[in-house]
Amino acid sequence: MEDTLTCPICEMETAYFDGIVFTCPDCGYEWSHDLDIKPKSGDIEDYTEFSELATLTIPFFKLEHGRLYECTVKHKMGLESLSIIPLAFKPGKNLQFIMTNARRLVSMNPGYVREIIQMDYDYIYNDGLRDDYPDDYDAMTTICATRDDITLLDSEDFEYFDFKITDEI
Repeated sequence: MEDTLTCPICEMETAYFDGIVFTCPDCGYEWSHDLDIKPKSGDIEDYTEFSELATLTIPFFKLEHGRLYECTVKHKMGLESLSIIPLAFKPGKNLQFIMTNARRLVSMNPGYVREIIQMDYDYIYNDGLRDDYPDDYDAMTTICATRDDITLLDSEDFEYFDFKITDEI
């Protein structure tokens, strides 16, 4: 029996059954055995855009790894200011982890943040944060894809833009 299968959204051949649902590690799509294909964000166009961006082999841009940025995030409830720290990129893909609400997490425990900054993509992806750190650090880490307009897009349709690097960290 094969351990992986093809994702119906991004068509990567790395999806797997986690015991409850089928999961694609490349685009984040989850589906049940009956293939009721509905993106988690509820907007097929935006989800498809993330999925397509996730399959690119080179990012459009890179924010400086491990530095604290102020930015604006657009989501279903509107716009808000947010601090982020760019973390690891997936080698050969347009996928990057970012830590959101980073300033708060740094103030809570700067040592944790410094350790997380040093982690590679696979370690973070494979629940390295969930196993080793308080829930806040896992919950505030998300996967994004870069766009050619110097924005980040995540699978939940959050758009991050207007990046301003700070002197912190």
